[in-house]
Amino acid sequence: MDSFQSPGLDDLDRRILRYLQQDGRIPFTAIAQALDLAEGTVRKRVNRLIEEGVLKIVGVLNPNKIGLGTLAIVGVKLTGDKVGEVIAQIEQLPQVRYLAICTGVYDVIMEVVVANTEELYVFLTKTLRSISGVASSDTSLVMKVGKHSHEWQGP
Repeated sequence: MDSFQSPGLDDLDRRILRYLQQDGRIPFTAIAQALDLAEGTVRKRVNRLIEEGVLKIVGVLNPNKIGLGTLAIVGVKLTGDKVGEVIAQIEQLPQVRYLAICTGVYDVIMEVVVANTEELYVFLTKTLRSISGVASSDTSLVMKVGKHSHEWQGP
């Protein structure tokens, strides 16, 4: 089965998205030439995908290259009836790069990126614990990243 199966995407959208996943800065003229299309067609398609929230083109930083060499996955159990407010506070923490609300053992799973283990210690023991509604957390230190991809592969 092809990736990007969605009622809102047609084959041309999917082909354009594949080019943008390889290089978000690729000129529309280059995509148009590769797909034998008019540049305006590519531009209109990309703009529509952005407006519909399907696509967002951003610069992705490598944390290791900017001094943030410690990565941890933190599972958090919440308590109380103001879960939305607790999650909103956690989302604002600059150390939290990814946050997902879950079912199962943890209410929240997040990716935390800091400079070193001392900063992780402060984050876990002071910053996170200071949020009312955080009952407990369980942390796994990431030793090595095997795969990190922004590409959607689909089924």
